[in-house]
Amino acid sequence: MNLKALASFRLLISIFAMTSLLTGCFGRSGVEINVPDEKGPVWGFIDHSGKFVLKPKYRRVKQFTEGLAAADLHTRWGYIDRDGKFVIERNYEDAKPFSAGYAAVQMGGKWGAIAKDGTIVLPCKYEDVGEAHECNPDAEDHAVMLPYKEKGGDGKVKWGFKDLGPHPHGDIPAKFDDVMYFNDGLCPVYNATLGKWGFINAKGEQSIQFKFDRVTTFKGQTAEGEMGDDFVVVDPIGTMAPKSRLESTKSFHDGLAIQQKRGKFAFINREGKRPFKLKFRYAENFSEGLAVVQPLQSVGRGYIDTRGEFVIPPVFDDARAFSEQLAAVKVDPDVFFKTYNEDGTPKDAPKTDVVSEENKEDDSKEESKEESKDETKDEPKEKSKDETKGESKESKESKESKESKESKEESKDDSKDEPKSSKSEKSSKEDVDEDVKSESKSDSKADAKSEKSSKSEKSKTSDDSDSKVDSKKK
Repeated sequence: MNLKALASFRLLISIFAMTSLLTGCFGRSGVEINVPDEKGPVWGFIDHSGKFVLKPKYRRVKQFTEGLAAADLHTRWGYIDRDGKFVIERNYEDAKPFSAGYAAVQMGGKWGAIAKDGTIVLPCKYEDVGEAHECNPDAEDHAVMLPYKEKGGDGKVKWGFKDLGPHPHGDIPAKFDDVMYFNDGLCPVYNATLGKWGFINAKGEQSIQFKFDRVTTFKGQTAEGEMGDDFVVVDPIGTMAPKSRLESTKSFHDGLAIQQKRGKFAFINREGKRPFKLKFRYAENFSEGLAVVQPLQSVGRGYIDTRGEFVIPPVFDDARAFSEQLAAVKVDPDVFFKTYNEDGTPKDAPKTDVVSEENKEDDSKEESKEESKDETKDEPKEKSKDETKGESKESKESKESKESKESKEESKDDSKDEPKSSKSEKSSKEDVDEDVKSESKSDSKADAKSEKSSKSEKSKTSDDSDSKVDSKKK
């Protein structure tokens, strides 16, 4: 009896252990699982003020889309809501953001797709799954097309599309080397043999031929493409119009675009000019009025506004763009919160200047060096501080010389054969210039008489002219 009781007890322990393990990996949706905190740098989410809305505790995260964000705890991915609660449990090896109500997930090294309630709509058996998108948001059927990648009978891996409805028109077989996603009824597809991009419709038919080196998806009935050095805008029937890159609707975000040069990042407006002079070691496109940047002399990342001013200081180990009013940032909580508050401000001595003066000086030095290099190549660039100072000094000297030149011009007009004065006579001429200026303020009659008298005395030396001016004053 004792042996049987012991065996039964061991069996119950084994069942309990297996149940706990399975519940941890495949828990039901909406049930929060207590897991130990991750150690070291982890991810959390901040709002536009820089304050943590979801405290850092996740190993990896993706951006919020459609109210949910993919998050990883201990190498298992699930989806959290804005309160940080796992509403789709950690069942997956990898996960992508939601789009059009669906998200790609990975299990057993293969990809599939789930709906927002966690149900599987595409089994995990494909090489990859892309971003679901409404084929044509303006259409009444709201058909959703989901890109998928699978290996064909010839061993080649190709892309196709699954029609997820709600009124399915049929799948598109996997026959493309690369794809993007549908919008306005068209989708960019790539032909590796030709090395070109073209467009297909929702039936998989070729609508615009393979002829672009690069393209974007359609938005507002237009797409952008590159053909060699030419930048063009394309309409749904394939009509092309050459445009300036500064007119791009895809490259500019909140009116600014990233420009990378010599390993440094800057921002330009639609006029091709830089609205602020700061350059960065790293930068991302603007989103919701803010952009992730890393200053040249900083190891941290923060957020600037469209004026180039830091609104969230560069104190994070890593940072992502804002989406749905939240942005993912990475810190080590044990280290970060000893120095900073939850809004990213220093605990001991809050500073108004996010970027130190030394960093600003270093930025300006780097900029002046680069501009001097550009000037040697005859490229028009903004001038450095030292150059502007030098120019200001030269401008002062030029003003003084201009005053003397003005008095000379009157005499030159009257007599072209007047001899030039020597360098030793410059000091006396400056005195004459001041006297001539005082005469110009008198009435016009006096000026006319002085001009007549000066004409008669032009052949004389500058010393004689000094005495003449003195006599005129008397």
